[in-house]
Amino acid sequence: GQAAIPDRHAIVVANHASYLDGLVLCAAIPGPLSFVAKDQLRGQLVAGTLLRRLGAIFVRRVDPRGGVEDTDAVLGAARRGERIATFPEGTFTRMPGLLGFRLGAFAVAAQAGVPVYPAVIRGTRSVLRAGQWMPAAGRVAVAVGAPMRAEGTDFRAATRLRNAVRAHMLQALGEPDLAA
Repeated sequence: GQAAIPDRHAIVVANHASYLDGLVLCAAIPGPLSFVAKDQLRGQLVAGTLLRRLGAIFVRRVDPRGGVEDTDAVLGAARRGERIATFPEGTFTRMPGLLGFRLGAFAVAAQAGVPVYPAVIRGTRSVLRAGQWMPAAGRVAVAVGAPMRAEGTDFRAATRLRNAVRAHMLQALGEPDLAA
C-alpha cells in the first residue's frame, strides 16, 4: 500500500533496518529523492559513491555548528521543492525494532510547511543484516502512509510531529519499541 507522494515538497521518513533501505525506497517511490545521510558515509567507497551520485545531502551529527549549517541546507532543499528522504533513527541494528527518532527532518518539515510521508520498510533486515555483505533471498515490502503535517513552525510543533509519525510507524511496523 502506498499513499501518493507528490513530485515536489515532500519529506519521506522511513525506518532503517539495512544498507538496502535507500535502494528499496528508490525502487518503491517513483521519481527523484534527495537523501539525507550522515557525513561519515561521504568517504566510504561504495556507499559514499552511490550517495554522492544520488545527490545526497550530508549532515554532521556530532558537530553542533556544522549540524546547524547542514540543517539549513536540508531546509533550503525542502523550500525549493525537493523530495527529501531520510531515516530518522540515524542508524540500524541487527535486533528488530524501531529506535528513537532524531528531530531534524521534523524541524525542517515544520519550518518549511512540508508534509511528512511515513514509510515502513519490511524485510530488508533479513535480506542484508548488519555486519553482512552478501544478501540473502527474501521478500521486501514498503508501505507509505498518509501525509502528516506539523501544527506550527516551532520546536514543539516539530516534536509533536516526530512523536505522531513515530507512533504511526511503530504500529504499522509491528516491531518492538527500542527508544528506551
